[in-house]
Amino acid sequence: MTRKSIIFLEKIYKTQGEFDVFVKNIIYNDIGICNDIKNMYPEHYNTLVEILKRHPDFICKTQDMCNIKIVKDKLNINALKTIIIKKDGSEIDISWKVAITGKPKGDKQELMSAMRSSIDEQIVQFRKGSDKKCVLCTNTDNLHIDHIIHFDEIVLNFINIMKSKNINIPDTFGDTNDDTHRRCFLETDKDFKNEWTDYHYENAQLRVLCQKCNLTRTKTNHKL
Repeated sequence: MTRKSIIFLEKIYKTQGEFDVFVKNIIYNDIGICNDIKNMYPEHYNTLVEILKRHPDFICKTQDMCNIKIVKDKLNINALKTIIIKKDGSEIDISWKVAITGKPKGDKQELMSAMRSSIDEQIVQFRKGSDKKCVLCTNTDNLHIDHIIHFDEIVLNFINIMKSKNINIPDTFGDTNDDTHRRCFLETDKDFKNEWTDYHYENAQLRVLCQKCNLTRTKTNHKL
């Protein structure tokens, strides 16, 4: 299959990976964490705007935009996020990763995000009661809470059960109010959410892993 090139600001990037490197360099190296890119980095501000124009929701997300800032991702301490600042002081996230591909998040990604955010309390409680070290290598840095049976598998099993009962799977979601910019279930789907959190509580086996052990474990093919 021929790799599709990307033309951006009159320059040709032979692959999406090459364009990805270009974008990351601007965000992580040229700018970095900044609450006022427009004034602090005017030479990069316009380039960043052009990058974000590739995002499928750029027009609606940037209505009344007056600035852009880059902040740490609360869910990944090593990652950075782009945030649109509106004239009224409100803010909304806009994914630079989605801007690279130009493709919107699919329904499955939205559902998975809502299912993850809805079990936050269980994850927090487990973390509080666990030893602060990796169960595989005893490392104490960058600890993650991991599902022994992959989270994807637990979700797949639950969704299959719901479908067997002819229960509708939510396809519209809200935004969490914790500044992580994740998705959450709407009030109209609270019964589904409660079914899911109960199922997760009964079936999930959690453990503490360091970042390396977590990210290098074998992936599962059983997923939505």
